[in-house]
Amino acid sequence: METNRLEAFYDAIIAIIVTVLVLELPQPAAPTIAAMWAIKTSYFAYIISFLVCANLWQYHHIIYQHVDRINTKIIWLNILLMFVFSLVPYITIFTANYPNALLPQILYGLDFIIVDIILFIMARALMDINNDKEYLEDALNVHDALYIPFSIFIVGFIIAFLGYPIAISVCCLITIIRTMIVSLNH
Repeated sequence: METNRLEAFYDAIIAIIVTVLVLELPQPAAPTIAAMWAIKTSYFAYIISFLVCANLWQYHHIIYQHVDRINTKIIWLNILLMFVFSLVPYITIFTANYPNALLPQILYGLDFIIVDIILFIMARALMDINNDKEYLEDALNVHDALYIPFSIFIVGFIIAFLGYPIAISVCCLITIIRTMIVSLNH
């Protein structure tokens, strides 16, 4: 199967997620810096989630630039990916409202871990059905794109369970910044 429709679907879902993210940002109670500072956790959560959306979109774009064909399994993995990823706006607001609570932070990090796992499975499935595996494997860069972020998320979870729940969001931000730097160097 060709990838055009899948890519268009994916682009539309990411655009909707980003739109919902910005629409969910609360307005300051007054037109002052102090009022804006009062909702800083909402801005922090928005920035992380927006960068995660941008990163995932870029990774998906890079993947499908090197893919000759897909199959039904790939389509369903993408649908599952979009299902899990579409929870980002909801979890972002939950995390922004309760930045020091463990449950929202766990759900936030867990969503990104599940996305990483689905991407790993999808990368392997794509390498199985496409001819130029070496070129595709280099483009997918499974080690840098999936293993390292997964490890950073695990560190965030450990720190969170030790009493610093916001560590999960901080690790998400570290992962995104690291991924952006790696992608700009390629």
